[in-house]
Amino acid sequence: MTRTAKPLTLLLALLLLMGPPAVLADDSDGDGVDDSIDDFPNNPCADTDTDGDGLPDSVVAGCSSSSVVAYTSFEDPYTISSVKYTDTGDQDSDRYLWNNANEPHVAHNQTTGAEMGFTLYYESTGGVGLTDGDYFGTINYTGTVGNFSDGDKGYQMSDVDGITTLALEQVTADSVSLDLFLQDTGYETSNPEDYLIIRWVTSTSSTDILNTSGQDIDADFSAYLDVWTTETMSLSGATGSLEIEFSSNSATEALYLDNIVFTGNSTLTEDLDDDNDGWSDVDEDACMTDPLDSGSVPADTDGDGVCDALEGEDTDGDGIANEEDDDDDNDGVADEDDAFPLDSSEWADADGDGVGDNADSDDDNDGYSDTTEADCGSDPNDAGSTPVDSDGDDLCDDLDSDDDGDGVDDDEDEFPNDGTETVDSDGDGIGDNADTDDDNDGASDVEESNCNTDPLDAASYPMDSDGDGVCDYLDMDGDNDGVNDADDDFPEDECAWTDTDKDGMPDKIVEGCTTTLTEDDDDDDDGWSDSVEEICGSDHMDDSSLPADLDGDRICDESDYDDDEDGVPDDEDEFPRDNTEFVDTDGDGTGDNADTDDDGDGWPDAVEEACESGPLDPNHIPRDRDGDGMCDLQDPDDDGDGVADEEDAFANDQDEWDDTDGDGVGNNADTDDDGDGYTDEEETDCLSDPLDVKSIPADIDGDGICDALDTDNTDGPDYVAPEEPKDDSLPGFPAMLAALALLGATVLNRHRRQ
Repeated sequence: MTRTAKPLTLLLALLLLMGPPAVLADDSDGDGVDDSIDDFPNNPCADTDTDGDGLPDSVVAGCSSSSVVAYTSFEDPYTISSVKYTDTGDQDSDRYLWNNANEPHVAHNQTTGAEMGFTLYYESTGGVGLTDGDYFGTINYTGTVGNFSDGDKGYQMSDVDGITTLALEQVTADSVSLDLFLQDTGYETSNPEDYLIIRWVTSTSSTDILNTSGQDIDADFSAYLDVWTTETMSLSGATGSLEIEFSSNSATEALYLDNIVFTGNSTLTEDLDDDNDGWSDVDEDACMTDPLDSGSVPADTDGDGVCDALEGEDTDGDGIANEEDDDDDNDGVADEDDAFPLDSSEWADADGDGVGDNADSDDDNDGYSDTTEADCGSDPNDAGSTPVDSDGDDLCDDLDSDDDGDGVDDDEDEFPNDGTETVDSDGDGIGDNADTDDDNDGASDVEESNCNTDPLDAASYPMDSDGDGVCDYLDMDGDNDGVNDADDDFPEDECAWTDTDKDGMPDKIVEGCTTTLTEDDDDDDDGWSDSVEEICGSDHMDDSSLPADLDGDRICDESDYDDDEDGVPDDEDEFPRDNTEFVDTDGDGTGDNADTDDDGDGWPDAVEEACESGPLDPNHIPRDRDGDGMCDLQDPDDDGDGVADEEDAFANDQDEWDDTDGDGVGNNADTDDDGDGYTDEEETDCLSDPLDVKSIPADIDGDGICDALDTDNTDGPDYVAPEEPKDDSLPGFPAMLAALALLGATVLNRHRRQ
């Protein structure tokens, strides 16, 4: 859209012109020259290439530049949001994957856009691969990644269920950079392993840019998770391909790629001949011609590669410079009498047209060549003497076999001097061109031409078969049946006009009309008679409209009592158009043959049969005490308490499984598991085993308080004081015996508890 500059805009422009130079808004390389006039808009080292040979007129000293040699932001390939890519091949086969219609592209051919091409290779690890449909390939939604780092699209790799390798086409470059985003959803080393490898592969080596193999991505590569990260690598001018190998087993373990750019360094070579005229700029400067103008070329009369301006000129090479030579071209004619003193092949120019007579084919410039004038008897050096040329074809009449130029030789031309006439077909003295009835048959030439008869042959006369005054050729309805011939399949028979299937038999014949034609009983030639199609509701005039015949028995469904030919009449068939089904016990829309749960009770038919319940009776379901979805006949743990029935003392009670004392009360409910008269709680507090009937609480003094809890084991009725020793020679011995007795009781008690 063109906008008119406003005063303020013009003022700002003037101020900019008055100020110091600045980089222009459309100066891509920042060299101060606008891209529109910069022959090297992406290279700051040069800006002008006068002769367009790719070499700059001049190069900034010591300057080199880096430019993009290939890239992809995945904008060119086809994509569609919220649609999965589904591999239609074999999930167990290693192979290249290709694009599907109306699905995101996983591969790309550069010929369809400006960006790099790429391929995708799949390796099976025993999973389902991409056959189950996954978000894979180019995408244009931004939910997880926010916004893509460049453009509106990117490339997603997720839920591979195997290994995929994305390989960009081969490129020669000095460096590469790419943006990646790893979605954090709990990556971990597993089998198959979740990993990412980005590598640069040449014909002789492979170098990893990033490799997470054998490591926990969450712990070891956390900096890459949930954030756009830019990876770069120097390629040193090598030729190779960038590969991204990815393995994951979850739709939420995803890799996103964008903005892959390859750059290369270049050094420009200065052009030594800016205008490409064969003379170097240095020589043109010395010879005082313009080195930027290919039309400005140094004069070099002797062709020795040194311009005349730098050497004395000697046109005829006789050793005498032209300034001293009376006959510069040595043609025998003195320079003062020579119209071309520097051209030895010319010296005269009779007509003064700048072309010497030797080279001039028309010396007197009268429009006739010298040779023609000589042949036609006129003077080639006298412009007033010209050949007679009646038809003006530059061939004089003496030599012209067709004087009037009408294309017919004079000896065959009935009017040799009249360029408008050559023949008089009817001999009436009027040439055919002027005669309105050349064959004199009474029909004008125009009429015969319109009626496609020969206007030069009296025997060829326009016919009017139906006598309506219009010749047959122009008559739109030759048989007068009311239908124009263009629309009449039988233009010469008034009894019929339509033949839909073009089989030579008319759809209908006018009643009572005499004809040799036979009426067609299958107008559209579709193999179904008109009468049957009328009954069956299809269009007997349209071969694409056929009677519905589901089972192909040549009886249309309208008349067929068993449309799908499954042996069950339609009025008894719940699926009259499906020969694999006829009953739907549970009414869920899926026939019993395909339905894995015929009675819709939530139990598959196969399970019900194995569990001895009725697969066709929704009220008869397998017994499942613990409600774990496995019937009791198949369930090794009917009550779901984690103890197998064969080891469970209460196989139908999920709260009990052991009965140590065999009293019929499970240990969980029984307060005295071993039946020794002491409660489990008492035995636990008194350090005896509640599950061992032989292990009971010790009570040495019989006061009803077990020794483990008794603070005084001497106050009970069973306490027996130790006897006093008779020998007092060992002071303190009775006390020692008492201590030993207490120690023995304690040990015995501990032994019983164990």
